[in-house]
Order: sequence, then C-alpha cells, then structure tokens
Amino acid sequence: DSPSVTWIGHASVLVQMEHVSFLTDPIWSDRPSPVPFAGPSRFVEPGLKIEDLPPIDFVLISHNHYDHLDLPTLRALADRNPATIFYVPLGNGALLNQQGISNVEELDWGQTHVYKEVTIACLPAQHWSKRSLTDERRALWSSWAVIGEERRFYFAGDTGYFDGFKLIGEALGPFDLVAVPVGAYQPRAMMRESHMNPEEAVRAAIDLRATSAVAIHFGTFDLSDEPLAEPPQRFSEAAKNSKLGSN
Repeated sequence: DSPSVTWIGHASVLVQMEHVSFLTDPIWSDRPSPVPFAGPSRFVEPGLKIEDLPPIDFVLISHNHYDHLDLPTLRALADRNPATIFYVPLGNGALLNQQGISNVEELDWGQTHVYKEVTIACLPAQHWSKRSLTDERRALWSSWAVIGEERRFYFAGDTGYFDGFKLIGEALGPFDLVAVPVGAYQPRAMMRESHMNPEEAVRAAIDLRATSAVAIHFGTFDLSDEPLAEPPQRFSEAAKNSKLGSN
C-alpha cells in the first residue's frame, strides 16, 4: 500500500506502487558482457539478493546493451515467477523468446499497455542499441512511464539530454518520482549524445515536472572516465541549487 523505491545498482530499481511491484533494467550478473570472463566487473554487490525480491509483476527494459538487458537475470526472474511480464522496446522480444522467456510485450514509442491498475507507456530516449557487430540500431531503445491513479513514475533508462523530457513532462507529468541516469559521461565529446552528466540529469527531472528524483547508472560498473564517486556528488549539488532542492 505504501509506495517505495529501492536502488539495487546501476539502472536496476525495484518500485512498489499502486499495488504492483516492478523492476527496471535488472542485472544481477557480475559482468555486463557477452562472455563471462571479459568486460567490466561489479564494484559492489546488488542491493538486494534476487531471492529476497517480492513477487515481481513486470520488468521494464530500456534497450539491449548488456548492462541493461542481462539475459541470465531475466531468465532467473522468469523461472522465479512465470507470470512476470517483460516489457521491451520494439525489436527486442525475439531475443528474450530465444531464451525461453515467452511472457513478453513489445511496445513502440507512444504505445501503452494496461496492467491491473497502472498504465505502462513506452516513450522516447536519446540513445542507441547494439549487442553484436552487425545489429547496431536494429532494435529500439526507450524510456518508460508507469501511471496509476495516485502515483506517477518515470524511468529514463539510458539517454542523453534531449527536448523529449519536456514533451513527456507536459503530456504525462507531473511525476512523483523520476529515475535518471547520472554516470558514464566522460569523455564528454564521446558521451554527450547518449549519456547525461549529473547537471543535465537534474535539468531532465525538472523538465519532466518531477517532485523527486533518484540518481541511477553510476558506481556499479566502471564504464567511463569519471571517478566512480563523482556522479552522485555532482547530482546532489546541482539538485540543491534547483527546484528539486527542497525534495
């Protein structure tokens, strides 16, 4: 009955609101990589063990990069509860189906799906997709909104700053809580188009007409050049000097 949010690590968040429990971009694997022996390893363990999760009604996936679409975790969640629905952007359903995950809903930007008492909306993001040498931008990427009678939640996924935040805020806001990525922004010339820095994340939250914001996508995997502890510090400082400062 009481809404709550638990940051598990990286872009993985457990949200409980409107009598449903759901996860965003869940990853419990040690490495976000196509092979278990290569790629960046975790600096911290997940905030919850997967076996300690409540029953999960649905999962939101923003795009197919390995640190956001982690097939071992998704298989574990599907095995744990066959009723769990996996919402993915257009073109990603087949990847889950190949792993034996059949309870999948594919949505395009602007499409919605009603689950119990909430409406799930697939929304734009400024990013890209790729899992192999030959499939760049073949599958869609997205952000998501979950809208109930009393609460509104927005998950930005992985994205650069863009005008879409203001449009989403005008159409679906105000949001009670937004989860915005604040890490993987250096070197800036390379990362600007697809990853926000902490100050841009605060600006995005304001554009979305958010009452509160939670920082995600930092401190779990070393994916870029900024120090691991820097993103939340800069995000907190920028928020203090903005409309979010009192929240």
